[in-house]
This record gives sequence, C-alpha cells and structure tokens, in this order.
Amino acid sequence: MEKIPKEHQLICPGCGQVLDMRDISVLSHGWIEGDSIICYLDEGEHSIPYSGSQKIGEPIFWTKDKKPINLN
Repeated sequence: MEKIPKEHQLICPGCGQVLDMRDISVLSHGWIEGDSIICYLDEGEHSIPYSGSQKIGEPIFWTKDKKPINLN
C-alpha cells in the first residue's frame, strides 16, 4: 500500500482509518448519525467517481492514480 503523505492524510474519527484527501471518495466514507459515525471501509457502491483532485491555491492536480501533474 502506498504511504499517504502527511499533508494529504485525514484520520477518520469513527474508524481510525487514515484516508487520502486526494481521493474525493473520502466524502462518501461516512457520516454522523445520532451519536455514531457510520463508516464504509471499502470503495464499493458508495465511492464517488472522479478523475482527480486539486487542493485550493496549489498548482498541483492529483490524478485518480495519485500521480501529480504540475499545472504551472
């Protein structure tokens, strides 16, 4: 498994899994329901299709395969 750079890590408060914020599917990883956090541990039916992502204010576009493309 690829090591996720620290600046792209998000630790899920529900399951403790380290998520890659370059992957837009983190938006469908889980949600708060009452006093519980419901998490999906795999990318199954709840993943969001996408081609890549870009951090606001940064000139790097990250492809779905987590390859950086410099936009400058």
